[in-house]
Amino acid sequence: DVETVDELLLPEVQRMRSMVEDLLLLAKNDERGVPLRREDVDLDDIVLSEAARLRGLGGLEIRATVEPARLAGDPDALLRVVRNLVDNARRHARGVVTIGLAVDRANSGDPRAVITVDDDGEGVPPDQRDTVFDRFARLDADRARGTGGSGLGLAIVAEITRSHGGTVRVADAPSGGARFVVELPVETTGDLSEQT
Repeated sequence: DVETVDELLLPEVQRMRSMVEDLLLLAKNDERGVPLRREDVDLDDIVLSEAARLRGLGGLEIRATVEPARLAGDPDALLRVVRNLVDNARRHARGVVTIGLAVDRANSGDPRAVITVDDDGEGVPPDQRDTVFDRFARLDADRARGTGGSGLGLAIVAEITRSHGGTVRVADAPSGGARFVVELPVETTGDLSEQT
């Protein structure tokens, strides 16, 4: 009947479709690296649009502090990084998700864009912080199909971040939950033309 199709079958089909797309992306990466376009990207626009999307879903308080940041990269891949992190935070948050973007110029060397996504949930235990970016990794509390993901979202974040010359890590959020931190090199427009 229509109710069964709408409530059970279509969500399951969408979940399976997303998992297949994620697996294909990771398989392509294994074979020849993540295929990336290189263009000038306003990272702040991506972060702000994801904060707005999350607010539109309702149910949580969304806080965002965003500085302008432009870098050379693949806009679709970088959107996927931010979306996966935001969706992960939404799944684990009790009531608040905090999203940040800043440019760190303090380190010796090139400036880096720093994206932080915090939730006020249970957090990630220190002994699982290295494995949380592995494929199919899910914390025990996330085993339920309705609340847990496929275990591929954070693996994709790690692969795309690495392909952009960046790093990703998980720590404790000030709110007591998890804080995911992505750092990406900020390149000038001149650097972009050399790499295209």
